[in-house]
Amino acid sequence: MYWPGIILCSLLAILAATGAAAKTSAVSVPVRSKWYGYDGTWSPVSIRVGTPPQWIDVFVSTASQETWVIGPGGCDGTERCAAERGGNLFEANASTTWQVQGAYSLGLDPQLGFTGNGIYGLDSISLSDEISVPSQMIGIVNTTDYWLGYFGLGVEPTNFTSVDVPTFLDNIVENESLVPSHSYGYTSGAYYRLKKVPASLTLGGYDSNRFEPHNLSFQLDDAQMPVIAINEISVSAQPLVSSNESTRWDRNQVTLLQPAQADLFTIDSSTPFLWLPEAVCTQVEKTLGLTYDGDLELYTFGNRSGQYETLVNWNLTFQFTIADLPGSSNSLALKLPYAAFDLELTYPYPGLNATENSPPMKYFPLRKAINSTQYTIGRAFLQETYLVIDYERNNFSIYNAKFPPNALQDINLVDITRPENSTFKWPTTASASRLSEGAIAGVAVGSSAVLTLFTLGLYYSYRALERRINNQDVRDGNAYSKRITPRVFKAKVVRWLFRTQRLEMPAEIEGIDRAVYEAPNSKEASELASPTKPPSELEGGDCKLVEYQETKSKRVVCAIGHDPQKPVELPYSASDLGFAELEGAGQADKEARSCMSEHRRHTQSSMDVSSPSNTENREDSKSSSPTFVISPMTPRQASPEPTYNSIQGSQKPKSQGQKSPRRFSWESGGNAKASDESPSSHSRDTCSVTQT
Repeated sequence: MYWPGIILCSLLAILAATGAAAKTSAVSVPVRSKWYGYDGTWSPVSIRVGTPPQWIDVFVSTASQETWVIGPGGCDGTERCAAERGGNLFEANASTTWQVQGAYSLGLDPQLGFTGNGIYGLDSISLSDEISVPSQMIGIVNTTDYWLGYFGLGVEPTNFTSVDVPTFLDNIVENESLVPSHSYGYTSGAYYRLKKVPASLTLGGYDSNRFEPHNLSFQLDDAQMPVIAINEISVSAQPLVSSNESTRWDRNQVTLLQPAQADLFTIDSSTPFLWLPEAVCTQVEKTLGLTYDGDLELYTFGNRSGQYETLVNWNLTFQFTIADLPGSSNSLALKLPYAAFDLELTYPYPGLNATENSPPMKYFPLRKAINSTQYTIGRAFLQETYLVIDYERNNFSIYNAKFPPNALQDINLVDITRPENSTFKWPTTASASRLSEGAIAGVAVGSSAVLTLFTLGLYYSYRALERRINNQDVRDGNAYSKRITPRVFKAKVVRWLFRTQRLEMPAEIEGIDRAVYEAPNSKEASELASPTKPPSELEGGDCKLVEYQETKSKRVVCAIGHDPQKPVELPYSASDLGFAELEGAGQADKEARSCMSEHRRHTQSSMDVSSPSNTENREDSKSSSPTFVISPMTPRQASPEPTYNSIQGSQKPKSQGQKSPRRFSWESGGNAKASDESPSSHSRDTCSVTQT
C-alpha cells in the first residue's frame, strides 16, 4: 500500500475543500411558501434580525438600501396581526446587539407619497448560518402605512449626521466577502402560476432557471436605479369576443401607450402599482372598462361586477416594448397575462371602506402619475419578469420569467464576477480568506483524520520498511549488523518516501603496474612525467621546501665490517619530517667524526647507500659495504657528508658537562652489549653509539 500517495491525496482534498469554502459564490436568499399583502398576494423573503436571531418575512425593495421591519406598535397585540405582517414582529429589546440611533423619517420613495417615521438602529442581519452581517441599518415601522417590511438592495449608503452606514449588499461583498460582486437577480413570484411559484432572489449572481435569456442590456441611471424606456404598451384578446364592442375595441390589438408618449420609467418593487401618465391611464380605463376610485386613487370595477368576468374571459395579454432610451429601435417586447394585474384589496388597506370580515375588492394596479418623477413600474410587473442588476458594470437586464414546477429546489445559480475596472471597494485580504464556522469545523475534522492516518501509515510503513531493508541487506551480503543504524534507516526512509535514486558507492579502481619516478635530490621543484595521456595537472599551492642542514655535531653509527644481513639500529627522535640527531658535545663528537672519516674511506667509489630491503641480490653484496636502516624520509642518495633533518620542537640537547649516557656497542659478530667504558677502548672495526 502506498501510504504517501493516500496521505497526499487526502491533504489535497482538504486544501481543495478549504479553497472551495473560501471562494465566494452567488447565494440564494431564503424564501417562505407563505404569501402576504393587503394590496395583492405577494411572495416574501425571510431574514434573521438581531441576536438571538428573529425570523422575519419582508418584501424586496429594488429602490431602497435600507431594511425595514414591523415593530410591536404596528399591531394590536393579537397573534393574527403579527402573522399577517411578516410572521413575527421585531422585538428590539430582545436583541443583545441592538444599538438604537433614534427616530427618523422613513426614506423610501417620497415622490410616490411614502411618508412616516421609524425607529432606526444598528443590528445584525443573517440570511443563513453562514451569511451574517453585523451592524446593519434597520428601521422599525410601528404603523399600518406599510404592511410588511422591506429588504433593500440598493448600494447608496444611509447617512445619519456625518456617518455613512454601508448597505447590506456593500457589506457582504466588501467587508464580509460572502458574494462575488455587487449584483443580484430577482423576480417577485406569481401566486396565480401553477401551484403558486414563489419569488427568487439571488445575491452576487442570478438563477438561470428562472428566465428566458437574451442579449439586450440597459444602463443604470445616475442614482444607480434600473430605469427603462417604455416605447409602447398594447393589449390583445384571444379569442376576440363580441362583448369587446362595449369597451370600444375596433381591432384585436389596442395600443394603450403610443410611441409618441414614450418615456423613462423606474423599476421599483417597493410599490405594487404601475404609475403611468394620466393620458395612458385614461386609455386603459376605457379599453378595459375600469372605474377610477378617487378615495383609493386606484382603478376598480365599481358596481360593474360583470366586467371583471369579461376581462378574465377575454384572455388578455399585455405587451410592453422597452428600450434603453425612448424611441430606440434596439428594443425588447415583454408579454404579461392579465392575471399579473388581477389583484385584490383587503382590510386594513389605507382608505378602504371595509372591516376585518369584509370581502376583498378586485382592482387593477394602475396609479395616475402626477409628473415624470412618479413614472414607475412596480412589483406587479416583476411577477412575470426577471430583473438582473450588475452595479459594478452599471447595467441591468430584464427578461420574461420562467416558472419551474419545483422552483425552490430546481435552481441554477450563476456568479456575476467583478470587472477589473470596478469602481467599488475591493474586499480586504483578511475578509477574503474568511471561512464560515461550518467550513472551519469541516477543515478541522478533516485535518485530524488525515493526521491520524498519517501517523498510523508512517508507523506501519516504518516497521514494514525496516524489515524489508534489513532482509535485503542480509541477502546482499551486508549482514555485518542484524539491524541498520537509525541514521542509515532514516536516509533510506527519505529515499523511499520521495522515490529518489540511491547513490551508488564508489568502486575501487584496479591497480596497475607503474614505473617509479624518482625526484632528484635538490631544492628545486621538479615536475614528474605523467603516464597518462593527456597529462593531468594537479592543483598547486605554495609550498615551503625543507632544507637539509648539517648540524654542528652528530651521533652516528659506524657499521664498517658489520654483517649486511642484519640491520643496524639508529637512535632517533620522531618528528613529522623524519629523524634528526640531537647535538652532542665533547668526546662523543670526536668519535663520531672519526667513524665517519673511516666510513668515507670505504665508500669513496660510490655515492649510493643500499639497504637490505633494496638489495636485489644480498649474496653479491660486498661484506665490507656498510649497511644502514634509515627513515623513509632519508634521500635515496646519501651525501658524502651526511646531513640530517632539523626538527622544530625537538627536545633540548644535553649540555656539556652532563653525565655521559649509557653506551651500546656493536661488535663485528653482530652482538650488542652494554658498556660504560670509554669509546676509545673498542677496536677500529667497532664504532660505538651513544644513546640520547
